[in-house]
This record gives sequence, C-alpha cells and structure tokens, in this order.
Amino acid sequence: MGWFRRKAMQILLQLRHKKNSDRIRENLKQLHESEKMNTETLQRVQDERLSNLLTHAYRHVPYYRKAILASGVIDINENVDLNLFHSIPLLDKITIHSNMEAMKSDDIYQRQYIYNASGGSTGEPVSLIQDNNFTEWCTASKLLFDEWTNLTPGDKKILLWGSKRDLLVGRESLKAEIFKWLSHEYWLNAYQMTKQQMKMYVKKINSFKPLHILAYADSIDELSQFIEKQALEVHAPKSIITSAGTLFPEMRERIERVFLAPVFNRYGSREVGAIACECDRHEGLHVSVLTNYIEILRPDGTCSPPGEIGEIVVTSLVNYAMPLIRYRIGDLAAWSKKPCSCGRGWSLLMEVSGRVSDTFITNQGTRVNGKYFHHLFYFNDWVRRYQIIQEKIDYIRVLIVLSDSDAVEENYKGELKSIRNNIQSIMGDECLVDYEFLKDIPPTASGKHLYTISKVSNYEMKN
Repeated sequence: MGWFRRKAMQILLQLRHKKNSDRIRENLKQLHESEKMNTETLQRVQDERLSNLLTHAYRHVPYYRKAILASGVIDINENVDLNLFHSIPLLDKITIHSNMEAMKSDDIYQRQYIYNASGGSTGEPVSLIQDNNFTEWCTASKLLFDEWTNLTPGDKKILLWGSKRDLLVGRESLKAEIFKWLSHEYWLNAYQMTKQQMKMYVKKINSFKPLHILAYADSIDELSQFIEKQALEVHAPKSIITSAGTLFPEMRERIERVFLAPVFNRYGSREVGAIACECDRHEGLHVSVLTNYIEILRPDGTCSPPGEIGEIVVTSLVNYAMPLIRYRIGDLAAWSKKPCSCGRGWSLLMEVSGRVSDTFITNQGTRVNGKYFHHLFYFNDWVRRYQIIQEKIDYIRVLIVLSDSDAVEENYKGELKSIRNNIQSIMGDECLVDYEFLKDIPPTASGKHLYTISKVSNYEMKN
C-alpha cells in the first residue's frame, strides 16, 4: 500500500504541476548546487539575482520606479549599484495597503499568478500577488528542507496545524481528501487543544504512527506538556518539524524528550515563502539565499552584527508579479557568529527570537525582549497557557490559563507575587500588573499563539 501511495502521489503531482514540474525540478537542482558553493560564489549569485529583480522593478513597477531611481541604486542608463541598496525605503503592510495598484508589475497579465494574504498574526492581513516563478521556487525550497529532515513525498505525516485558511475541518472537498490520503497526511486541529482533544491526538499519533510531525511550535510544546504530565506513551517519529512561532530552547528540549525525536526548526511566511531551515547539525537556520535576501537591522537602520538581535527585513528574489523589496516582515532574529559545521555556505541565522511586537518599552525608553517574560512562566507547571500584553507604557495585563481547571487564583498567591515583582524589576516599580484567569486564550487568525504583545512598542526603523 505504501508503494502504491507513493506512485499515485508522484503521478498526481505530475498532473497537478504538469506545466511547472520541470521548472520545480530545475530549481531544486540549482538549490542542491548552491549547497556546495562557497560564500563568495553564493554572494555573486545572489547579487546577480538581486540586480535582476531591481531592474525589473525599475522598469515595470510604478511604486518602485521613482523610489529606486531616487535611491541611486539604478541610474537612468540602468546601471545597478548594490552598494546603495540600503537607500531604498523600507516596505511595510501599511505601505502595501496604500499602494496596492502601484505595486503590481505592469506585465502581470503576461504571467500566471495568484492572490494570497499574510497570516495576520498581528493586525490585519495584507493582500499579495504571487506569480508562478515564486510558487515554483517555494515548492523547490520546501522539498529541499524536507530532504534535510529525511522526509520524502508519501511518508506518513501528521500536521498539528491551526490556520483557518489551511484547516477547514469537515469542509474539505473530495479532491482535497483524496490528495491528503495519497500524501499520507493526517491533520490535527491546533485550535482545539482541550484535554479531551489532546488525549484523542495522542491516540491518533499512536495508531497512525507517523514518520514525521509538522506542527506549530507552541502547539506541539503544549501537547508535549500534556503527555508528560499525564505520563502517557507516544509514538516516536523520525523527526518533528516546527514552524509558525518562536521555538524557545526549553520548548525544543521538552519536545525532544517527550517524542524521542529530533526537532527541525523552520522559518517562513506567506509573503515570501520558505526562508530558512535547520539541517541535521541543528546549529542555526540556513537561509535560502537563492530565493530571499535577508537583512537584520537595528532600530537606526544599520546592520546588526552577528549575535545581536535585530529586525528582519526580507527581499523576495523570485516574485516578479508584485515585488517585495526590503519588506519589514515583523520578526526579530540574529545572525550566527560562526558558520554551520555542515559546510554549507548559506547565510546562517542563530535564532528567530520573536515578533517586533514582542519588544516591550519601559518609561526610560529601554527595550525589553519578550523572551524575558517567557522565562518567568516556562517552568511553572500550574500554567497551561499565558499571554502578557503591554497595554500602556506603565500597564501590563497578564492572561493565564491554569493547568488545573478547578484551581483558583488564591492557590498561587506566592507565585503570582513573584512574577509581578520580576516584571516590575525590569519594567519599573510604577508599572501596574493585572492578572486575568481565562478558560482559554484563542490563537490569532493565522493559528499562532502569541506569548507577548506590546501595544506601545516603538521599535522604529530609520530609512
């Protein structure tokens, strides 16, 4: 049956992508070749791809025509000077909303394209247009990342996922159900993480025996906590692939301890596709340099040195229908201080450490990374889920879901006092901290759980 599924899956994929399957294979071949390139060669290849994108945007995208010329990156004779690339203004969701028509390439109707939207983890999602070239390169990148985790098409896989657009439980078409069956996938709804549901999820994992589990980082960690507390036995897959959220070191340790499988962290977004992934050395996330050009910037717009957390700014090198150049994706990360021992020359992220909106601001203007608050809660097993919201500069609201639904706030007076003191020690004694105890904290529209949210973050980037 496994052989039949794999063969049927190959045929279905060929039929599904009959017009672009050859290009996907060629893209994957180029990605494989790039794994062997040294840093200097990769830089030349990436510079060429960036120059081609900028030239296209200058010629065909009204929004960029003036911006690129004004920046000096391209002159009237179409000579490209990448040394001035950082002079191009940064792009954000508000700018895209305001300039949607001007951001479309004027040759878009000669291309095959689709409409998409960002996940909307914070605020409203932004509309996007992505062409076939983008889709084909994203598919190739995902196939390569799958190879790194020893995942091949047709392997039994469980997805613990939560996006409303991706998970329409009970409303899938027959075609979608057949595709899932052939691809040997079973989906578990990350929106339904009650104790009852998690018991069912463990039973399903044990009966299905997946070779791989793809999950939201916070969801698989919550399931791991439940399994450990209930002393349950769970099937050990070959690998667990986490995405769509920050994977803290404590989370990785617990997931690997419970599932007895290595965790491979991935990073990507709907706006720019697959960005980076860990290899089997787990020393950082390799950036797919043929598809995305990444900058990590300080608030003043200068480049963050290796090891220093800054804001990620992405340029998609493969979407010509609606180019995203120097796009503020809203995440924070740091470059690794040393290359990966695997020998790949791809740029290496040390970590993706959260959202820009995770950064809290004190009365004195000091920035506090959201990881500080995460560590206040992580080892408190009486907390099932939490969220810390900076509503005002001197007011923080703490939402808590207790592990024991029958417990009451009074049971944890000492712990709550200690947490309040630790928050005030870094945010200031004048900072008011309120607790709210809830039955559940709903995820965002994209299915992610946000541990920390600052509504007053002034992480401003100067162009």
